[in-house]
Amino acid sequence: MFDAPEELKVDFIASQEAARSWKVATPEKVDFVSKIFLASGISTTRTAIPACLQPTQTQEPKTDLHSAQAEAKMVYGQVISEVLRKTGLAATDIDILITNTSIYCPTPSIASMVINMFSMREDVQAYHLGGMGCAFGVVGLNMVRDMLKAHPGKTCLFVSSEIITGAFYPGHRKEALVTNALFRMGGTASILTNNPAWRSRSKYQLQHCLRVHTGASDRAYNALNWEPDEEGINGMVITKTLPSEAANVLEKGVRRMTPRIMTWGQYAEAAVNYIQQAAAQVSNGKLCAAPAPYQPDYTRCADHFLLHAGGYAILRGIQKGLRLPAQAMMPSFASLRDFGNTSSASTWYTWSYIESTDGVRKGQTVLQIGVGGGMKSGVAYWRALRDVRDIHPCWAHLGGKALTEADLPRPISNTYKSIFDLPSTRTAAEQQQVIQATNAAPRVTLADAQQAAAAAEVIKLHAEAARSEGAAAVAAH
Repeated sequence: MFDAPEELKVDFIASQEAARSWKVATPEKVDFVSKIFLASGISTTRTAIPACLQPTQTQEPKTDLHSAQAEAKMVYGQVISEVLRKTGLAATDIDILITNTSIYCPTPSIASMVINMFSMREDVQAYHLGGMGCAFGVVGLNMVRDMLKAHPGKTCLFVSSEIITGAFYPGHRKEALVTNALFRMGGTASILTNNPAWRSRSKYQLQHCLRVHTGASDRAYNALNWEPDEEGINGMVITKTLPSEAANVLEKGVRRMTPRIMTWGQYAEAAVNYIQQAAAQVSNGKLCAAPAPYQPDYTRCADHFLLHAGGYAILRGIQKGLRLPAQAMMPSFASLRDFGNTSSASTWYTWSYIESTDGVRKGQTVLQIGVGGGMKSGVAYWRALRDVRDIHPCWAHLGGKALTEADLPRPISNTYKSIFDLPSTRTAAEQQQVIQATNAAPRVTLADAQQAAAAAEVIKLHAEAARSEGAAAVAAH
């Protein structure tokens, strides 16, 4: 896990005041971002931002390619060096390299940058994926699994991050300013292999993983976009449809994974529920009342939960949808508090928190859930092959002691109603209200306007050509 140096960790109060001197800042923008940040569940002193974006360290924000590359080299250099040190591997031992960032996608690629930094072999199979969003840290495991099936016995280095320098938004559009408040520096690197010789050294075994993509739906596809505003300034736009679409794709992923991880007792409970539903339907409710659709107690399916720490509302919505107690949610909220939204790396920060505090015992299971733009979700299910208690450098400040709810910026055990609630936890009326509200807010972007103008110009040219051809035909006749 990337552990930022102290000089990059943000003091929110000092940064808020210093930001008011930026030319790109206005009091309204600073106040809006501050309001979002203070409601996000993120620490006011621990999360990291590159120096080129910190109001206390730069006169104006810098989002150029050189600044973004400097951030990328810092993050990738640290996390890869750490995982190689822990595993005892050399960079030349890596057979497959998979890297990921969403917005910053340079040429040569980040995968090529890593090969250059660590002098990897010429035959390493290297792939960089861009635009995959927050879900890739889990969705990408499907690619790793398939690559290792095709190349048995090989070793894969899997690196997830988000380089936030290039994603900073200096404009005025509120839907894009939200990301400035939530996203922070972060990155993670893992070694995965199906080489039997590694089993005694491995921590976990991947038992199941799947992905769901609802991008065929226009609502889902357009819920989260990297696009220009009316002034041509690029930003990550969070639309009003995002909460419902994220909840929808996440629920589909969890629903598909559930039968694979239920206990035998839960299978029996599900069977009884099905019989009761059938009896109620056949007898029109005379034999028995129709029970609510069966949902298992997920704390009996898994021992630990790694949920995408996208923000307070997102985590509370997932908590409500999966009916998880506050204790099961603490690792994800701890990750959110100390590191903010680290995009595709967030679930791995949560995992390192568990290893650094309570630890994972042999035979225990871990449920990892990611969700991101597109929309897509990934769900992975792991089993510990041995006892794991490993204090990661990024969590060393806790001294091995787990956080309590009192340590969090906002409570997580109270009743909470979130726009990110999963559809299954809403009443039919609430679900309809969500759909109506999002559909009632049409959004015309600069890209839409440019496409419409271009289409109108093409039609005009075709019309003029048709008139010219018609005049020529008449003259010839």
